[in-house]
Amino acid sequence: MLRETKKKQTKEAIMKHAIKLFKQKGYENVTVEEITIACGIAKGTFFNYFPKKEHILLHVTDTYMDLLNEIVHKHQEGTLRDRISHIFHDLLQIYLKHFDLLRFTLEETMRSAIRSETGSTNIKRFQETLSTLIEKEKNNASFPKRWESDKVAAILVGIFFHTIINWSSDVDKEKMMEMIQQQLDIVWEGIE
Repeated sequence: MLRETKKKQTKEAIMKHAIKLFKQKGYENVTVEEITIACGIAKGTFFNYFPKKEHILLHVTDTYMDLLNEIVHKHQEGTLRDRISHIFHDLLQIYLKHFDLLRFTLEETMRSAIRSETGSTNIKRFQETLSTLIEKEKNNASFPKRWESDKVAAILVGIFFHTIINWSSDVDKEKMMEMIQQQLDIVWEGIE
């Protein structure tokens, strides 16, 4: 038990120091060596936890995906349209709150999706989560059955990421959520 606690603490320390350095210097300007010096560990220890620097960001994205599950669970009431809107709103709030870090994770998630023949697992998990919601609504006869759930989910995930990618620093939070809502409204008209 003590060993597992120590391993968890080491991994958290690596992430904490890496994120701090990413924020200070920019992701591209930070080396594994700098991270290990900040943590007071050997390079080999770093590689026991993360095969590459990029995997730190993918781990952060995994944490973000765990939050997605909490958010989905929180929004159990209302129409599917309203629930997805609330889910996107909450995810957007988290993204904007941690913009400087999550921007790097989003970039690495996109790179990972491009490099992988099967796509990013995090993007797939997001899509699968929405697809499950949609499928439940279809089973309750409150959502049209003519559309495949995974296809609708892919479009919705695309809207979310499209808005984040096209976001600029001069657009405030309310405007960004309004952009997502307008796009959801347009797509929803075609779905229903």
